[in-house]
This record gives sequence, C-alpha cells and structure tokens, in this order.
Amino acid sequence: MKWLRVEANAKVNLGLAVVARRPDGYHEIDTIFQTVSLCDSLRIAGPAETSSVVVSGRAVPDDETNLALRAARVLEEHEAAPPVAIELEKRIPVAAGLGGGSSDAAAVLNGVNQLFGLELPAPRLEELALSLGSDVPFLVRGGTARGRGRGERLTRLRDITDLWMVLAVPPLAVSASQGYATARIGLTESERLIRLSCSAIQEERAEGLGSLLCNDLEAGVVLCCPEVAAARAALREAGAAAIVMSGSGPTVIGLTRSEEDARSTASQLSRRDVQIHVACTTPAASRVTETGVT
Repeated sequence: MKWLRVEANAKVNLGLAVVARRPDGYHEIDTIFQTVSLCDSLRIAGPAETSSVVVSGRAVPDDETNLALRAARVLEEHEAAPPVAIELEKRIPVAAGLGGGSSDAAAVLNGVNQLFGLELPAPRLEELALSLGSDVPFLVRGGTARGRGRGERLTRLRDITDLWMVLAVPPLAVSASQGYATARIGLTESERLIRLSCSAIQEERAEGLGSLLCNDLEAGVVLCCPEVAAARAALREAGAAAIVMSGSGPTVIGLTRSEEDARSTASQLSRRDVQIHVACTTPAASRVTETGVT
C-alpha cells in the first residue's frame, strides 16, 4: 500500500463584498482568498478496501458528511480512483471562516491525484472540487486569488509573501446565514475596496491593504455574536495594524508588520477567552511532506 502525508492550509478572506442575492438562494460575492500557514495534516493511503476517514485533534464527523471522505468518493465515482484510508489530524478551528473542511477536501483531491499518478490537471480538479463547496476550487491551488460568483470564479493574483497575522477565534460557531441575513447588499463601497485591494496586490503593495480591508458580513455577525466585537477590540488593544473578520466568521484577522509583531500581539492575547494562532501567507494550499510504501 502506498501512502503520503500532506499539509492542508487554511484560508482567510482579505476582504469580502456581497454583490447581489441570486435566484438559487446563494449570494454573489467578490472576495480575496489567501492561504495561510495554519494547517491540518492528512495521511492518505491506498489502495484500500473502501474509503474511510479517522479523525484526531478537533472534533469533526468521520462519516459521509466529512469533506475529506467526500472528496475521495468523488474521485472514485468520476475518475475511477482507488479507495483510500485517510487519517486526518485536525488543527484548523471548525466553523470559523477558515475553510478547514474545504482545505481537507482539496488536499485529498491533490493527494490522491499524486498518489496514484492520475495526472488530472488543475482545471479538472477544480471542476470536481466545486461539487464539494464554493471555496474548494480555490484551495486546490491556493496562494492569492480573487473569487467572484459564489467564490468559484477565480482570478489568480500575484502571491502575497511574508504577510504575518494573528487569527483570533472566539469560542463559537457561526453559520454563513447569520451574516448574509443582515448584509447590506449593494449598498456599500466594499466592491470598490476589493478592486483597490487587487490593484495593490498586483503592484506588490500588500502593505497598503490595511486601509482597504472590508467584510459586508461582519456587521451582521457582530450584532448576534458580541464575541466577535470583543475579539476585534482585543486585537486593536494589542496593537494589530489592521483588523477584519474572515469569511462568515467568527475568526478575526489582525494584520501585523512582521513576525515579531505578530508574536508580540499574540502573547498579549494569550490569556483571553479566544483561540490564538500566528500565521503567515503561503503560496500553495497543500504540500506533501512525506511519502512511503507499507
């Protein structure tokens, strides 16, 4: 049996505008996706008798609702890939706006593709990824990208390098519907800020993003989840250079000027009732760290 170990990086949203409500119940968004160094670890082995997943670390389901397992099933159904046994070490906070489950799914798509030499190109993997979730296509490749539509229409941007941040995760789960229910659709300047952010990234002026950060979902989440407002205030008090909620929350991102500043900010928050993670931007969503045969 062959196996490989792969790290699946989390994503953050460096800005999110809600553009319109769609007839299918989803929303048109305009967002900037960025992968970061906080990651889950997966060991993928096969061929197995049947695909399965065993989870350690944070509590997530190990049944057919698990996105990593669903990704393996998609490859079996559409690409005749062999079944695999997945061991998932969960580190990314769950239901936190960090794309942890989506990242696991994308890592399985990439990992199985490499493990069995399927030679599926990235566009095909992204096509399969969309059946698993709107942000899974981005996480097939990761780096920095603008996402429109439901987030699946991707425009690759120049990768942001060496941008450090503190992720403050309040102790609650937030559904996307909470933010969308009160979002001021089409009544904000967030679309303009997203366009300006994309220009700054392309011109390698990522240090100018701080004044452009926006999230149309944030106000609605803060209304029903005061813990998010408290996390924002704590990051501001600790000296974060710029602050924004990631995705539908509740994670709040505090951008810093350096790794030293990030670790200093995190140390000031360590005794508060939030999970704290220091992270840096990464150019890829997943990375194979070991391979072997048993």
